[in-house]
Amino acid sequence: MKTPFFSFITTAALVFLTGCTPSDSGITSLFNGKDLDGWVIENGGQFSVEDGLLKINKGVGWLRSEDTFADFRLIMEFRFLEAEANSGIFVRTGSTSHDDENGWPNNGYQIQCRDILTTETPLASMIPYGAPPFEHESDIEALKSAYKPTGEWHTYDIICQGETLEVKLNGTTITTATSIKNLEGHIGIQGEHGLLEFRKIEVHKL
Repeated sequence: MKTPFFSFITTAALVFLTGCTPSDSGITSLFNGKDLDGWVIENGGQFSVEDGLLKINKGVGWLRSEDTFADFRLIMEFRFLEAEANSGIFVRTGSTSHDDENGWPNNGYQIQCRDILTTETPLASMIPYGAPPFEHESDIEALKSAYKPTGEWHTYDIICQGETLEVKLNGTTITTATSIKNLEGHIGIQGEHGLLEFRKIEVHKL
């Protein structure tokens, strides 16, 4: 039988190594591989599920999680199906949207999910979407090293804790942000005229 002290040490070690508390209810899969259960399609977004993959078929609008999340680690596996395919990942985002032709959120934060490395907002950088101002910086050389060619699978590891946010691409830290004032909100996926696929979307509560 494990003693309380041994259990405490084991738990503490796992928290230190993984960044989250081990718990049967601490991990939430946001994609079941079968349908869009747990999501809301906003503003006519072209999202569907086929062959176990969540697909964006161009279009605009966005896909919003039904639930909201505060401190969490978001792990997503995705790939671009065409060069410069464009999307974005929303975190701590309100449920409201701009009343325009795109219909994107008007109160949140976006992690760029575009197959490009050379613009002002390359892959894994941060873009404000109506949320209060924040500080952020991205390591472009690290991005170039972590990047995989169009058609290969990428992994995002996005950590939101308090007023800080960290974006890892394929295990490499690309962007760090501070002074994040929205401390809870929805997770979302943007439609921005791109062709992309997702096969894993998982939230670890911190």
